[in-house]
Amino acid sequence: MTSNDELPFRIAVGIFFFLTMLIRIYYQSKVQHETIAVSTHEQRSKLFFQIFALTYLLLLLYVFTSWLDNASLPFSAAVRWIVGGGFLLAYTLLFTATHAALGRNWSGLLEIHTDHILVVRGPYQFIRHPMYAAFILSGIGYLFLSANWIAGGIYLIIAITMYADRVSPEEKMMMEHFGEQYTQYRKTTGRLFPRFRK
Repeated sequence: MTSNDELPFRIAVGIFFFLTMLIRIYYQSKVQHETIAVSTHEQRSKLFFQIFALTYLLLLLYVFTSWLDNASLPFSAAVRWIVGGGFLLAYTLLFTATHAALGRNWSGLLEIHTDHILVVRGPYQFIRHPMYAAFILSGIGYLFLSANWIAGGIYLIIAITMYADRVSPEEKMMMEHFGEQYTQYRKTTGRLFPRFRK
């Protein structure tokens, strides 16, 4: 596509990106400085945040420059809007609902506060890791909306890698802290997708 044809997609990616930042800043401002009871894999968590910061930079390079234009994918405009826009809209709704459900229990690191509760409301009624699910949705959305394998593809790979690296230690930590309560919760929910029962 010519640069003029690409402009609406750049604007849309930029809007979703900055909307994500606003949502995260808003909910993070509501989290008080809590006393940490349990913390695990702190260095690895911080490393993933740094890597994610680089993927955000790639998205911004796509939005504001033509430096990544040689990495374009041959998606039609309709596919980009429907698939990319649809996934990013779903991501934004899930991301917001997850933050709202977590409230003061949210943390970017693998840690549990002294007054931490097991959240089972909102998206947590159906899946145990809606924040990871949201980021994977956003990766698919950015890949299709940008139609750029560097900006969108690397973001998606990092989102999936972060989930794969963190989910087992996180569940182990929750099991150790909440015990039988978490065991029962696991029986009725899926990790990323709702558990459909007969």
